[in-house]
Amino acid sequence: MEFLLANHPLDCPICDQGGECDLQDQSMQFGSDRSRFTEGKRAVEDKNFGPLIKTIMTRCIQCTRCVRFASEIAGVEDLGTTGRGNDLQIGTYVEKMFMSELSGNVIDICPVGALTSKPYAFTARPWETRKTESIGVLDAVGSNIVVSTRGGELQGAKGSSVAAVVGGLVDAEALVSLKDLLNRLNCDNLCTEEKFPTTGAGSDLRSNYLLNTGIAGIEEADVLLL
Repeated sequence: MEFLLANHPLDCPICDQGGECDLQDQSMQFGSDRSRFTEGKRAVEDKNFGPLIKTIMTRCIQCTRCVRFASEIAGVEDLGTTGRGNDLQIGTYVEKMFMSELSGNVIDICPVGALTSKPYAFTARPWETRKTESIGVLDAVGSNIVVSTRGGELQGAKGSSVAAVVGGLVDAEALVSLKDLLNRLNCDNLCTEEKFPTTGAGSDLRSNYLLNTGIAGIEEADVLLL
């Protein structure tokens, strides 16, 4: 934890990721109230990733989530690392924009405030918004999304887990039919909110990521559900 915070600036009061930052949560849970790092913190020049992504690369902790997403999911090699050790930086190799239809998704997977939404910058704090689960209407999949509103005004939308969600009043016939449908899609994962979730049958944690293929591997996919 100290190494992660060694070069990380104290930007929490002005960072758009504040309140939903993974590093902030881990630091509050396991970190110390002071640092033993006496050397100077490094500064990194911001990159231009396009009109959707605001970059403050000094906050980057080099987790390479965005690099792996671009390579394994989006199927492009635009992002990568340069330098070694304390000089390691993440960016595009030839100083170009991140040109991909899925480029905006790196905003959600960035654990810190290095990659944030440029249109949403300095608009509202996470605890000031109301979260509402909804369905995306811009694709044929019906993806689950979470819509953020503040004072009746739409602030933004983020992706959510794609799953079949059943309510507490669903009948047994519909529940069995839904489970059979997901099993036909090779998804055997069951998530229950019972006190003893181990009583569920057919649990397979790997099906969360084995069911959905990335854009990079779409040519090798066995089945495409449109």
